Amino acid sequence: MILFVSSCGPVPEIWGGSPPPAATPIGAYLPIQIAINPATTAQPAAVTEAPPPTIEPTITLTATSTATFTPAPTNTPTFTPTPSKANIERVLIISYDGLRPDAIELAPMPNLMALMQGGAYAPLTARTIDYPATSPSHASMLSGLCMEDHGVIYNNFFMYMGYSKGVDVFDLAHEAGLKTVMIVSKDKLRQLAEPETTDVFEVAYGEPAITRTAVAQIADDFDLMFIHFAGGDNRGHQYGWMSGEYMKVLQAGDEALGEIIQTLKDNNLFDTTLFIITADHGGHDKNHIGLIIEDYRIPWIAYGPGVIPQVLDLKIYTMDTAATAAYALGLPLNPEWDGIPVYQIFGEPQLKTHERYPCKT
Repeated sequence: MILFVSSCGPVPEIWGGSPPPAATPIGAYLPIQIAINPATTAQPAAVTEAPPPTIEPTITLTATSTATFTPAPTNTPTFTPTPSKANIERVLIISYDGLRPDAIELAPMPNLMALMQGGAYAPLTARTIDYPATSPSHASMLSGLCMEDHGVIYNNFFMYMGYSKGVDVFDLAHEAGLKTVMIVSKDKLRQLAEPETTDVFEVAYGEPAITRTAVAQIADDFDLMFIHFAGGDNRGHQYGWMSGEYMKVLQAGDEALGEIIQTLKDNNLFDTTLFIITADHGGHDKNHIGLIIEDYRIPWIAYGPGVIPQVLDLKIYTMDTAATAAYALGLPLNPEWDGIPVYQIFGEPQLKTHERYPCKT
């Protein structure tokens, strides 16, 4: 099963057909200490037969941390792990609207960092679409399609435009008889999936309200859930990305993640849940209109059954989120999708990769 989480005003059309600016390193993360079970910090050793042990961090549900967080090395593993994703019973996709990857440790967000430490994450190589705006980006995240294919080309919901086109991951889950839940903090995100494919659709405003709604739905169980936190984007536009107010709301979003984790544990669901945590776009100053790489770069983190702890250095685009969620749930992959499952998180060969940005515009 799966969960997801991510408004902004209209964005000028300034990119034309040009790709996003070339990536430049953001800089090293600040050292933060994460309380992790020692068993989870061991690096994978060479193996020939048995798969590596299941790794689960002990999550510390606090808003601050003081020790050092050392990212796993980026070298390619020299062993062939054989994990099983058979224990995945649900997928939770969480989108933090406007979250820059370099803000995770600066805020800090210790619960999210603990999932990073025990899972697979891309600190520098995950990107959104060329139009880094909330509605189009989230439509690509859940549909697996480029903007020109899903048709959500405006950062507002115009009823006459209809819903996101094509077969999205909620369509697949609904067709398979799975329980689907979508909890968002911007009502325009109703456009992401047709009402008949979401068993539960709730709009709540503010991180505490989103958390209460999500916790109640988790207690009733689910198969695929998408959760969207808007605080980072709202504070970024008002006070500026990387400002103190921006960091404070990220801390609130991390506390919400801690409550979600604890609720899953209390209901014996945590060990069988795959987390995919990401964002729709980044930002700089008080906008995210695509002027610099920090507008395009997004976090992409996977944690759960069968996930091999590692730093991902392959190219990941937001469309890959839908594909990876469908693959984890055993749903058929839409051959028309531009997204590719990130097989590597399960220690499997990456059968296909992105050689370049897959969209036309």
